Amino acid sequence: MRFSLVGALLTAGLGGVLHAQEPGNPRDKGSVLLLKNGLAMEGAIERIGVQYCVRRGKSEVWIATEKAVRLCADWNDAYAYALAQIKGDDANSRVRLARWCHLHHLPDKALDQARAALILQPDHREAKLLVRQLERAALAPAAKPAPTMTTIPHQPSEPPPSVDVSFETFVGFTTRVQPILMNTCANCHATGHGGKFHLERVYENGRKTTTQRNLARVAAFIDLDRPAISPFLVRAITAHGGAPIPPIKDRSARALQAMQQWVLETVAKNPQLRDYRGLQKLQTPSHGDDSKFGVPIGQKTKAPTQPIVSRGVASTEPMSPRPMPTARPMPVATSPADDWDALHFNRHYHPGR
Repeated sequence: MRFSLVGALLTAGLGGVLHAQEPGNPRDKGSVLLLKNGLAMEGAIERIGVQYCVRRGKSEVWIATEKAVRLCADWNDAYAYALAQIKGDDANSRVRLARWCHLHHLPDKALDQARAALILQPDHREAKLLVRQLERAALAPAAKPAPTMTTIPHQPSEPPPSVDVSFETFVGFTTRVQPILMNTCANCHATGHGGKFHLERVYENGRKTTTQRNLARVAAFIDLDRPAISPFLVRAITAHGGAPIPPIKDRSARALQAMQQWVLETVAKNPQLRDYRGLQKLQTPSHGDDSKFGVPIGQKTKAPTQPIVSRGVASTEPMSPRPMPTARPMPVATSPADDWDALHFNRHYHPGR
C-alpha cells in the first residue's frame, strides 16, 4: 500500500479547488484514490457501498467515500483531473502541479508544468530551480538496480541435541551467554558465514530447542581440562574470519568475564560432560584458516612433530618413546652335571640354608 503525501498540492494549492467526484458519474473501480486530507492511495480500489476498499497484495484498507476527492483510473487520469482544477495563467499553480507530478513519479509532466510556469513568469525563482533540478535528473544515467540479497538456504530443523547439563547451567546460558552471542557473533555465525561454528538466531520468546542447539555447539569448544583458555573464550578476543578486530575487545570486558564465569561453573558443576560423545567433532584450524573455530570436547590433538636427523637426513616423524629392549632368557645348560659341584654337597648336608 502506498500512501503519498500531496499536502503541498491539495492542501495549499489544488486542495482549495478540487471537488468531490460528480455524484452522477461515480467510478466504481480504479487504481488511484485522491483524499481530502492531502493523501493519495494506490492499489486495486473498488467502491463498495459508502466505502472504498483499497487492496494491494494481502493488505486491505477501507476508506469512507466522504473522505475521498476522486477515484481515478490511473495516474494519468489523476494528472488530468488535477490539471483541470488549476488556473492555467497562474505560475504558482503550475509550480505546485509540477511538484505534485514529481512527487508521484511523473517527471515528464512535472518538467512541462515547471517550464510552463517560467513562460508565464520568467523570473519565478522556484520555477527556475525546479526546471534545473528536473533537467539534471533527466540527463543523469539510470540508477543501477539494487543488489539482490542473498537468501540463506533453509536448513531442516534438526532434533535438539541431548546435552546433559544442570538446570542452573542452562538458565545461565540462556540469560547471560546467549544474548552476548546474538549481539557479537550471530551476524556471521548465524548467517552461514561462520565456518563450522554455527549458531541459530534466538528471538524473544524463542523456542527452547534452539537454545539447546546453541548450548551444544558452544559446549563443543570448552576445554574441560583447561576451561579458562577454552577455544570458545580465546576466539572471542581474537580477530578471525577476516575481521580486523575481535568480537570482544579483551579479557577485561564484562562480556568476556560473564562468558568465562559461565564456562568455569559449567565445567565444575557438570562432570558428566566428559562422558558426552554426541557433540560433532571439528578439525583443528590450519595455519591461516580462520574458518574453523577450535578443537571440540573429546578430540585429542596430535603430538607436535620435530625433525629427527638420521644419517644426515632430516625426518618429520612424531617424537615417541622407543620401546626398551626385552631381556633375553638365559640358555639352559645342556652339558652333564659335575659330581664334585659344591651345590650338591650343600643341598645334602645343609638343606636349611
